[in-house]
Amino acid sequence: MFDSKKIDNFFEEGSLASGRTSGKSGHMALRRAIKLGFPCVAAALLGLMIVFPKIKKSVDLQDNITIPRKSEMEKMHMEETVFYSTDKKNRVNKIVADRVDEVEPGSKVLKIINPKGWVPTDDGKLVITADKGYFDQNASVLKLKKNVKAVLNEKTTVTTEEATYDFNNESGFGSQDVKAVGDWGIMEAEGFTFSKAASLLVLTGFNKVTNEKGVISAEKETRIYQKENKTESYGNARVEQKGGHLTADKIVAYFTDKGKKELLRAEAYGNVVVKTADKTARGAKGQYVPKIGEIVLYGKDDGAGRAEISSADGVVRAYKIVGYLSDAKKKELVRAVITGNVEIVSPKGSAFGDRGVYNLATNTIELFDNVKIVREGNFISGAHAETNLLTKISKIDGDGKTGGRISGTFYKKGKKNENKRR
Repeated sequence: MFDSKKIDNFFEEGSLASGRTSGKSGHMALRRAIKLGFPCVAAALLGLMIVFPKIKKSVDLQDNITIPRKSEMEKMHMEETVFYSTDKKNRVNKIVADRVDEVEPGSKVLKIINPKGWVPTDDGKLVITADKGYFDQNASVLKLKKNVKAVLNEKTTVTTEEATYDFNNESGFGSQDVKAVGDWGIMEAEGFTFSKAASLLVLTGFNKVTNEKGVISAEKETRIYQKENKTESYGNARVEQKGGHLTADKIVAYFTDKGKKELLRAEAYGNVVVKTADKTARGAKGQYVPKIGEIVLYGKDDGAGRAEISSADGVVRAYKIVGYLSDAKKKELVRAVITGNVEIVSPKGSAFGDRGVYNLATNTIELFDNVKIVREGNFISGAHAETNLLTKISKIDGDGKTGGRISGTFYKKGKKNENKRR
């Protein structure tokens, strides 16, 4: 269902925080984890919820079969039991159990030993097993306990120690650690909840997906919206790769609704940080659109803050930073367009403008409109400037309106406060 060999990198090497690339070791964790891991895990965990109703429907538990009758045992007891049912697509579901016993006479609570179910899916089959289970006819609640395992198409295996499903509310949950292993990696969470009506699966507590390229994690929860083709991770959501990481309060990913669930857009909100070995990018929110190879960082919505890219050579700030990846399989960030109250700060001074272009390959920045360069209390103004963050050399010129002229104020060394021009 998912072709991991054709997955593009999410935050490729040379992301907004770096202008370099390491080829095949590009950032794949977020794309692979969300695009492969979450849908596969969702399918497997949803399978737990699919098989629960089948037990109820296969044996007519609502016909009070546990009420003792004359010449019968006080408690209902069945051995080597087999249940069959069909779904809406007329596919046969099969559940077997070594033994089924009523816990107490007339309690309508059944204990099921070694339940195992085979559930057909649209793309294969799901196999569910557990050491034991309990079905409460009064509350219409089924609990599977100890060594609960779901295997999807022999590719993804989900394990936990306990899972509960409420038929009346069509919802389920598990408060024990849950783990899923597949060719996309390893997923771990402290628990899960599921709502059939909302088609919502939630990985609760600290959760993470690990593969050979890195780790994606969240401290609070990750929500998987089946109908909306969307995932949301909350609470210090983090993507870690060799050489860098991305963190945010919340990370949201949107997918196509057919086929391989291609990533359409990923968004990060709150305290967004993209960091590599030599550069750090920060913003209030960010967005990545893989189809056009664009990464965007924004300052605060109220305009009180700015996004920034910082390194040992200096800091670049603006209300909005748009990074563009190269065309060569979108491996490397080649430039960034910076707009709105642009500021460049370096050890030699500062430069300001309304907009600019940051060339990461040459580490140079061009500024346009209302440009000003400030150094040791002196300043010079013009229409266009170019600053090299490596050499600390800046050039400035005017425009046609001023005849190409520039203006400035210069103070004698040590006489700044006397306002004397050199």
